[in-house]
Amino acid sequence: MRELGKYTLPKGWEWATIPELTGKQGVFIDGDWVESKDQDLNGDVRLIQLADIGDGNYRDKSARFLTSKKAVELGCTFLNEGDVLIARMPDPLGRACIFPGDKKRAVTVVDVCIVRSSNGEFNHRWLSCFVNAHPFRSAIDSLQAGSTRKRISRRNLATIPLPVPPHAEQRRIVEEIEKQFTRLEAGVAALKRVQANLKRYRAAVLKAACGGELVPKRSNWVETTLGAVTEEKVLQAGPKGKSKFIYVDISSIDNMTKRVVRPKTLSVVNAPSRAKQNLTIGDVLVSMTRPNLNAIAFVTFELDGSIGSTGFHVLRARDVNPKWLFYIVQTNNFVDVMCKLVQGALYPAVRPKDIRAYSFFLPSKAEQKQIVAEVERRLSVVEELEAVVKLNLDRATRLRQSILQQAFEGKLWSH
Repeated sequence: MRELGKYTLPKGWEWATIPELTGKQGVFIDGDWVESKDQDLNGDVRLIQLADIGDGNYRDKSARFLTSKKAVELGCTFLNEGDVLIARMPDPLGRACIFPGDKKRAVTVVDVCIVRSSNGEFNHRWLSCFVNAHPFRSAIDSLQAGSTRKRISRRNLATIPLPVPPHAEQRRIVEEIEKQFTRLEAGVAALKRVQANLKRYRAAVLKAACGGELVPKRSNWVETTLGAVTEEKVLQAGPKGKSKFIYVDISSIDNMTKRVVRPKTLSVVNAPSRAKQNLTIGDVLVSMTRPNLNAIAFVTFELDGSIGSTGFHVLRARDVNPKWLFYIVQTNNFVDVMCKLVQGALYPAVRPKDIRAYSFFLPSKAEQKQIVAEVERRLSVVEELEAVVKLNLDRATRLRQSILQQAFEGKLWSH
């Protein structure tokens, strides 16, 4: 048995591994190897996937099936309502949840571990909570293997000890965890409603700005296209003449804040083939892949001279306020139009000419300046509120783990 932290166990608690908890009569096995050829969309048995296993919650996302005949032929283990399911692959690795049952009989895939007591020897919800607690999760991380996709074997999972309280105390701990989680989830739901309202308000501000509703009296606006007001081509020399360079690709962008938040510093010898576009202040980066995500960003002073991926179409303003272009490509209308022009199933993308052909109305330079200032004023308030909401959502995540940690250490008591 592996050592797991240095905890002083409360009176009556003892260390035990999952196999020791389940014993010979319980269940501690992997799911089943069910290949695509074994599946049947019209089957009467549900095939539970890794995507269904949440971090403490059952997600119910997949739609895979097989027939009862095939399940018996393969020797599948049928799930029971209340089984503990542990994902042996990320993300996160080792997450656990309770199977709530399904309208159909169900089995699960080989990378999901099934845990079941034989006669109520332990509380299944307690086990799920303790497997999701940080100490146990850290032990799982230390035992992971795999070069491309990390996983933990059931054999290694079986070596990790748990601090096991008496059965009655397991029940009380679960009740306290669920009580605290209920309050926490109510707060998280309220924060997410605020987050959604801020997103709608942001969209409304951009729509009003680009529709001329933020100026006292709209003058004669001219219909034009993005191609007509931007440079046709951006220099694609790449990082020549540099030993190191800042690289901006699609993963560098936070599509919520529309900012470059994760630029990479690379050596020229490690430059990816897509690192070609020479960026300058005021460039607007528009991701051509998955336009529904609206991964766009404005090149600020700090990124002047950086190198952008060819996965972006770069809008470099010509005789127009670059921030105006930045707001245009954030509107729902732009996103909707681009989504209709997507090509490719595995790698859905729009072409540069599709982006450049997008038409919109352009106000005078004076009105552009006035509208940009008003949009920035309003969105700065939105961004401050969004930052506060995100901070509190992050705190809620940490608090959730703190509750599990206290329970794991025997420090969570109902008052």
